[in-house]
Amino acid sequence: MTVAERVRVTGTRFERTLLARPDAEPDTTTRVTWLQGERLYCDLRRPASLPTITAPTLTDMGIDDLVALATQDGFAGRLLDRGDHVEWERVVSFHPLGPTPDAGSLAVLDADTLVEHGVFEDYTEHWSIVDVSPDVEEHLLEDPDTGTTAVLVRVGDTFAFARGRDRTIGSEPLIEQIHGVATLSEARALVDCEISVGHVRDSRWIITASTLPYRVGDALDPTIGDEIRIRDTAFDGTPATRRWCSVDPTQRSTT
Repeated sequence: MTVAERVRVTGTRFERTLLARPDAEPDTTTRVTWLQGERLYCDLRRPASLPTITAPTLTDMGIDDLVALATQDGFAGRLLDRGDHVEWERVVSFHPLGPTPDAGSLAVLDADTLVEHGVFEDYTEHWSIVDVSPDVEEHLLEDPDTGTTAVLVRVGDTFAFARGRDRTIGSEPLIEQIHGVATLSEARALVDCEISVGHVRDSRWIITASTLPYRVGDALDPTIGDEIRIRDTAFDGTPATRRWCSVDPTQRSTT
């Protein structure tokens, strides 16, 4: 029996209530949203200690702002059913990929909670089921000009959008990379990875939380057709519309 046959997660918005690791204090304060479509997911993680950053653009951020933002996490891609566990394949990742897949076994704890146990790491997470909807929309996207990957998922009136960087980053911890580059401009580019969540109200897709705090309150407002156009913001805060090509998620490599 596969995970999908035991535990149904499609069309669900989860909020994490617990992360427990051996020899560490349980984490019950990090704000984590996992939005799961049919195949695609987005995950945004913001520590409670994250300071308020008021810089209106990346161009206005100093090194302290960038280091603070690097304490966040987020990723998006396909959820892969491996039979006895699932893997969260990351086609967008705020931090460099680790040495092992992000994999966990899922089980029902009670009517409103899933429990996840790590496969390659020793941890336990509790996930509260906040909302479930059969109304699911999802797109795996690629920028035809840069090759950048993105994921867009909507479940009911909640959406999540993840956009990768336009540059490849190294394998070292993100904070080390920020401190190690030669210019502030390069450091800013390392943080230019957007994972946002929000709500659809009266046909407006309004961002309510993001790895890029100046995006909060912006309208994503995707236009979906032969290509998908999404409202974006340039480094200097200039409004922009970015066009994306849709990619078949069933054809993407699992490596």
